Amino acid sequence: MTTQDKLTTTLHTGTINTLLIVLLFGSLWGVVEALFGGLLHVILPPTYQGKIMIALAVALMAIAVRQTRKPWIPFGMALIAAPLKLFSAVVFSLPVSAPAILNPVFSILAQGAAFALFAIAVEGKRWPVTLRFALAGAGAGALQSLLFAGLVRGPGHLLYLPLTAIRELGTKFPYWSLSLSGIGNFLSTSVPYSALAAGVAGMIIGLVPVRVHTGFRPAFMLAGSALCLGIFFLASWFI
Repeated sequence: MTTQDKLTTTLHTGTINTLLIVLLFGSLWGVVEALFGGLLHVILPPTYQGKIMIALAVALMAIAVRQTRKPWIPFGMALIAAPLKLFSAVVFSLPVSAPAILNPVFSILAQGAAFALFAIAVEGKRWPVTLRFALAGAGAGALQSLLFAGLVRGPGHLLYLPLTAIRELGTKFPYWSLSLSGIGNFLSTSVPYSALAAGVAGMIIGLVPVRVHTGFRPAFMLAGSALCLGIFFLASWFI
């Protein structure tokens, strides 16, 4: 085998391993959303539930970044976890285009993109690990609120069912997104609390010793992903 062939094989193997890592952590995020999101929805008001879920999501993304040393991985995780939330349409017998189905998808995408951007920004900085992840978490918490509002106001309003159909179904609609003042009110409450919750979560993960894994066995990643997906669908259906 030539040097070029060896390099090609190494790159190919590395790409596959990277995709499997993203699948594993993205599936795990789906499990967290299904298990904790479902339970918190029952016992807590939506305001508190959202902040706790942001903190859990940031904690999971921070663990993934620390274990893999890949600061972009949170966005890859979001691309796996977000579509899984569409399964809620089956569970709640709602159209996929209902805001109650699409908004959690937008939220996960916003969280993954925001944390990835801040993780990349602090990567390589000679700061304490705790400080880096606290700043990444707080920044991501604030930015994800802005991104979420943009996704709701933009793609959301293009994809949502007509308001008349939403009212007939009796499902939720983000009325705050209909006006600039409403968006401003949403951001004025969401940004600070989300930044605080995500910053604390990032700080905690920065404090906890996390073992770095430069590589996982493909069989382990596939088995772990399959297990997570199985738990996700069961938890989504029964919780």
